This record gives sequence, structure tokens and C-alpha cells, in this order.
Amino acid sequence: MKKDVLLFFTILFLAACNHTTSELSNAHTKYVHSESKIIDQYDYLEEMENDSEVILIGTKKSGESHFDKDGDMVTGFYTISDVEIKKVFKNEKGYKLDRGNVIKVMENGAFDKETNTMYGSAGYQLMKNDKSYLLFLRKSTTHDEYTIKGVYYGKVPLDSNQIEYDGHLNSSKQANNKQIEKLNQMFEKARKKYKE
Repeated sequence: MKKDVLLFFTILFLAACNHTTSELSNAHTKYVHSESKIIDQYDYLEEMENDSEVILIGTKKSGESHFDKDGDMVTGFYTISDVEIKKVFKNEKGYKLDRGNVIKVMENGAFDKETNTMYGSAGYQLMKNDKSYLLFLRKSTTHDEYTIKGVYYGKVPLDSNQIEYDGHLNSSKQANNKQIEKLNQMFEKARKKYKE
């Protein structure tokens, strides 16, 4: 599992984290954002489609967060989520992806219940239980999990029009707004193209 984490995340620099506070489950939750050196960024939906082995609609059923630590310092994190398949649009490698099957998806964030802290790579937010998502995925070469393409690019919420992102995608507000606008356009196009 740790090899996969190292493949999908480069060293996370938590020293340069962005901390914010907001309401989550009626409790103040601290958000810690780390920068990942490798994030596939897409300018067009077609780029992400071509780069994905699997495109499907699924509903998150549950998830378990995992942390790598050096003493008390969190050096890495991820969540393995169970996602029930509702519809498959692309299955490039012929994986067993039938409607109703549950697959494991590695998410780029984790929630620490003990410290009430949400960790997210580049502002990634975990999928919500019992909510549906259009997912652009690739299969791990060493484990049974699938990974989301482009951190937050490949996770399109279907139960809302939100990006499910917290934090800043770029250091400049202007660049950040352009990035969010681009994501919103890609997500809107994806929602129109891929329907249940």
C-alpha cells in the first residue's frame, strides 16, 4: 500500500500548509492542505477521458482513512473508499466492473477523527457517503484499488454542482478563480455527456 501512496503522491510538504476552520458535522474542523508535486492537470474533458482507463458512475458507501507519520507529524495520508458501481462508460482493460459491484477507490485526502482534522492534497475533499460521482480512474499496478485522475479533476459530484474543493488551487487569487472556472466548465460538460 505504501508503494502506491508514493507512486500517486510525491513528498507532501505540510510545512507550507494552508489552515482554515469551518463547520463540518457540527464541530470545528481544521483543514490542512498539502501540495503534491504530481497532479495531472487537464485543459479539456477529452484529455482526461483519454488518460482514464475507467469512467463510471458510483456511489460512495464507506471509507477508511490512513496516515503515515514521523513521530507526531503526518507525512502522508489517503482514504480507501468503497464505491458501488451504478454505470460503466469506459473499461479499457476489461476489469470486472458490473453494476452493483463494489470497488476500492484511493482518495487524495483523509479525516483524522481524533484531532478533528481534514487533510487534503491540493484542497481535495473526500467523497460523501451515499452520494453519486462520475469518476475518471486508473487501476493500481500493485493493488486492487483505483485512483482518481488529476486529484480533484476526476471526481465529478452528481448530487450537486459543487467542486468539493477547499483551499486554493493556485497561489494567486486570479489564477485560482480561472482554475475553478475551468473545472466548473469541465464538470458541466461531463455531467451532460455521462448520465445514468
